[in-house]
Amino acid sequence: MFIQHKQLTFLSAPASRVVQIQSSPSAIQLAFSGHPPQPCRAYLLQLGSGGKALVIIAFYLLESHSSVFFVPEKGEVSLAAANDIYDEGIEFVESMGFILTESDFQRLSPAEKQIFWGKMPITHPPETTSTKPDGLLPVNNEEELQRLREQSLTSLGRYLASM
Repeated sequence: MFIQHKQLTFLSAPASRVVQIQSSPSAIQLAFSGHPPQPCRAYLLQLGSGGKALVIIAFYLLESHSSVFFVPEKGEVSLAAANDIYDEGIEFVESMGFILTESDFQRLSPAEKQIFWGKMPITHPPETTSTKPDGLLPVNNEEELQRLREQSLTSLGRYLASM
């Protein structure tokens, strides 16, 4: 079973941790909590290091230029168990109407992997909009905004490093 990871807004893991990636070549209209209905693309990937793996399902929302992530309820598992969870991920994504295609990421050279990974929209922070969402405190200056960004990235970095 997969659950939405609401704190995760983009993946900053290095390309060297990516074991495999599948993606949908076409977009499907979906609605997620906190986002208006819009076309999105699906990605299924497995990140691994140190004998453990994490399967992640990502939906990239084409109109709001943001991502929604789902992770297994079990979280990080052994590499042996990751294959079964990856298969569950395929079923989850395909049950929403997507067709996934293999990327052959594992066959690329390290430099090609880095380029491929860097071009994926789920690896970039969401684009900001001109309207401020309700409930956010205004940031008085650019330095404060940069400090908040760095704090968020540090927190995400610790999470991904624990994999």
